[in-house]
Formats: sequence, structure tokens, C-alpha cells
Amino acid sequence: MIKKKLKNKHIDNFRRVILADDKMAEAEVTLRMAMALIEGKHVSSDVVVAIDGAQVKTLKTVHFPIVEFLASQGWQGMGNPGWQGRYENKNYSKAITVHSLPGEGDLVARIHSGLNLRMESKKGPLTRSKSSQEYRLIREAIGQLMTVKKAEPTDILAVLVPHSEKFSSLADQWRERPLMKKAGIHIVTIDRSNKIRGLESLGI
Repeated sequence: MIKKKLKNKHIDNFRRVILADDKMAEAEVTLRMAMALIEGKHVSSDVVVAIDGAQVKTLKTVHFPIVEFLASQGWQGMGNPGWQGRYENKNYSKAITVHSLPGEGDLVARIHSGLNLRMESKKGPLTRSKSSQEYRLIREAIGQLMTVKKAEPTDILAVLVPHSEKFSSLADQWRERPLMKKAGIHIVTIDRSNKIRGLESLGI
């Protein structure tokens, strides 16, 4: 009972300190998408996530403690020496593999159709920002997606951002732009209940 109380206190403290009410970190965006794909049984493979080490820690400053975050969501590291490695949840057969190699996309997973989902993620505000940074963030993600070093003929390309009123409005508009349609780029949002929006055409 004491151990359980301590664990719950640790998780509550983590959520209060790390998960700001008004924004989502890029690592959180990507990991929530990975969890949502597995929990929704949308994938036929493990989900591979790439996270830049600078998003996690610089020198002695921890920006986003991945191990603790995933543990708070029910995902446990499988003997990983640090934050990179394999994470499993006893309720699901598929795992999340976290690495820091650039150039392959922030999230890669094979869906049941046999196609490969390749995504570039961005952090962002959950409330409307005065600087309208949502425009810049989506455009940056599109540029990064189009310049990945590794791609497959079966790839479905997608930009992933937090779900908010502004991001949702932009996604609705830009999905219909002619060059976005021609390139086949999806704009996807994820919220803190791990609800995915923007991949309905794929059955997700």
C-alpha cells in the first residue's frame, strides 16, 4: 500500500510539473501518437519513435523525462540503459521503440493495410497563441517530412501536431490545398486523451 501511494504521488507530481496546461512538448506529441496507434489496434508492427536527445535533456537540465512519462501511461522500459530502447504495456502485444537517429521520421509504423505510416511531429500550444506559431510549426514539419533521408514506396506521409482550436482549423484548411493533396501529405492532430484526428481515410 505504501509503495502504491508513493508511485501515485510520483505520477501526479510528474504530470503537474511536466505536462503544462497550455502546450505539448514534441516528445509528448510523438509518444501519445505511438500509444494511440497501439491502443487502437491500428498497427501490425511495433511503433518506432525518433526523439532528439536535446528534447529530453541538455547538460543537467531534464526537459522531458521519457521513462517517467511512459511509466505514468502504463508503458515500462524493458531493461533499457537510458531513455532509448523498447517499452511494453502488458495489455498490448505491440511495443514502442525509442531511438535518436535522425532522417527517418519522428514516428514510423506499419498499419494493417500493409502501408507504412511515416510522420514528422511538432510541439505546440493548446490555446491560441498570439504569435500564430501554429502556421510556422506545420510548415516546418512539412519541410522536414519532404527531406527525410529514408522513405519507402509504401509510405503514407503525415504531419503530427497537438490538437487545439487553431491547429485543427489550419489542418482542415490545408488538407484541401492542391499541392498537399498531390503530395499525399496528411495533417494529423493528437490530444491528451490520445484521440487521433486526420487519418479517418485510412480507418484510423
